[in-house]
Order: sequence, then C-alpha cells, then structure tokens
Amino acid sequence: MEFALIATALLTLAFGAFEMGLAWSDSQLVTQAARTGARVGSQLGSNVAADSFSVESIEAALGDLSDDVTRIVIYEANAADGSMSAACATANPPGIPNQCSVYDNTAFGTYGSWADGSWTPSTRDNSFGTSDYVGVTIEVARPYATGFFAGSTFDIADTTVMRIEPRPD
Repeated sequence: MEFALIATALLTLAFGAFEMGLAWSDSQLVTQAARTGARVGSQLGSNVAADSFSVESIEAALGDLSDDVTRIVIYEANAADGSMSAACATANPPGIPNQCSVYDNTAFGTYGSWADGSWTPSTRDNSFGTSDYVGVTIEVARPYATGFFAGSTFDIADTTVMRIEPRPD
C-alpha cells in the first residue's frame, strides 16, 4: 500500500522532470531559431528573398520541432525595444500590409514558389541612419512526450529584434 502511494508521487516527479527538461531544451531551440531568422532578415534587408531565407533559416534551426510551429511573424519593430503592433500580434497569414508578414509551418519547403507576406522586403528601409528594425516572433505548440499531464501541448514563443543593416545602393 505504501509503495503504491510513493510510486505515484515518484512517477509524477519523474515525468514532470522529463517534460520540463524537454520543454526547456525546445525553448532554447525556439530562441535560437528566432535569432537566426532575425539575423538573416537584418542582413538581407530589402532583398526580395529576405523573408524566404529567414523562414528557411528558422526551419533549419528548429529541426524536428518545425512541424509544431503555429505562427512566424516577421514585422517592422517600432525600435530596438521590439514592440509589435497589436494588429500583427493576432494577424493571420499573410499578415498586415506594410506592418508584418505572418506564416505558419506550411511555408516550410516552398522555396521555389515563395509567396511573400504582407510586409514585403522591398519596402524595408536599409539606408544609413534611418534603417528599420526587423522583428521575428516564433510560436510553437509542442506536444507533451509522455501524455501524463493535462492538455496536449505546451506553448513556447520567443521574439528577437535586430536593426536592418544599412547598405549603400
């Protein structure tokens, strides 16, 4: 009888530690993917393929976790503080013109037939002294590995903002 009570508590702790370890590891992947996407977007600036390469780099950084992506938002940040407009925070693909581009995991693997979002790279300012800031937000619904806890997914999100690198034209 005592073993049944203790075993239940120990299994709950073991499963909890296992799930939290996986979630922490996956959150590090999401953070790295957001940084990678923002870095690529800031380097390419107004290049017509900037979003395509950003999303491709996000997919590569996420690895197997890319199947669980619910939203990627590439947006014009107001400044280095990274604020996104409230409309972009809830926008669906393709986004809001001249503010943000929104993608989901169906954008992965479509790199020859790419469809831009609503904030097209050609409208981004990459001139000296007045460069825009590009922000990348990634939202992932990671499924629980054990199925032991209530709910089916653990939501992970991260945002990175970088200044678009100035380029002389």
